[in-house]
Amino acid sequence: MTLVSFHYLALATCLTCLLMQLSVKHKQTAHILFAVFCGSLAMIAAKKITGHSVGAYQYLIGMGACATCNCYWLLARSMFRKHQPIGLVHIALAVVIALLVVIKQGYLFANAQWLFVESRFTVLTGVLSELTTLLSSCVLVLTFWEGCRGFNDSTRAEKAQRMLFLATFGLAVGVSKSMQPYFIQSPELKDWTISIITLFVLVSTQVQLLWRFGLSGNHGQSGSVSESRAVSNTGSVNCSDDGGPLLDTLNRLIHEEQCYLQPNLKVADLARALDVPEYRVSRALKPQLKEANFNQYINRLRIEHAQKLLQDPENQHWPVLVIGLESGFASVGPFTRAFKSVTGTTPNQYRKQVQKNEHAATFQ
Repeated sequence: MTLVSFHYLALATCLTCLLMQLSVKHKQTAHILFAVFCGSLAMIAAKKITGHSVGAYQYLIGMGACATCNCYWLLARSMFRKHQPIGLVHIALAVVIALLVVIKQGYLFANAQWLFVESRFTVLTGVLSELTTLLSSCVLVLTFWEGCRGFNDSTRAEKAQRMLFLATFGLAVGVSKSMQPYFIQSPELKDWTISIITLFVLVSTQVQLLWRFGLSGNHGQSGSVSESRAVSNTGSVNCSDDGGPLLDTLNRLIHEEQCYLQPNLKVADLARALDVPEYRVSRALKPQLKEANFNQYINRLRIEHAQKLLQDPENQHWPVLVIGLESGFASVGPFTRAFKSVTGTTPNQYRKQVQKNEHAATFQ
């Protein structure tokens, strides 16, 4: 098989994996991120195939390769973090890396198209390359950390999934880094190695997604959620007794697994996680809802969580926005309004009051 044929194989694999994500009925965040990752790798393969035949336009194709390591990092977070896996900070870092790639490829296109070379532009592209390499290396380390983080607290199935992820990622990065000295001497060897690693990562990641979420994508995002669903499907929960086993399962899912930290949580999400009709979840929860509706019930749990974060001395440097995001709110506005409706004060006022009380207690 020639190198060009192998690039075609890589392109076909990327597009196949991308289409598989689009066909998933109940898409999780991981499916969307993996689809973007596949699309970005497909652009790399397309650039390799077209080569110099398209001239400067190869760099425009290269702009599409801006969601590789940064997107895979977000994918790892979405797979292994149960609550608030991706926040504004994570998205911002991924976008910065993508913009650096786009800017560099745009510069190369402009330089090849209009042939302008000035010292200040040469320095600029050098700085962009170094900065991109630095941030990409940091993201690679963070990606590996996501597989390690919380390993001991995982279920047996999730530990096996994490081991497959770490083996895949570690082998891919290890081989590419160890082969760097040989790449300088043989560019063709570099293309072969990267193409093989790309295929290996694509296939392995697709297997992990199927293992974790199944073909329909509704297996749940963790082993514990899957176990909760299994409890609801044992037959001990029937339509005439939704206040017993189903309520216990819901309480475990909401309180122990803290699913209320999931932004925009709805009754339908709980029903889908437990694979039971939505009306049964509503009926099971109704007796213990002291609030007017489900949203107020969930917000109360989030506010209690936020109060603990605000009271923790280690979190005193956290902005209110971060406290809100960590507590399951999508933005600072709804968080502040909900917090004040429950406690009568804003988060900042509550934090200052806690600090004042602690200071007074110190001098008593």
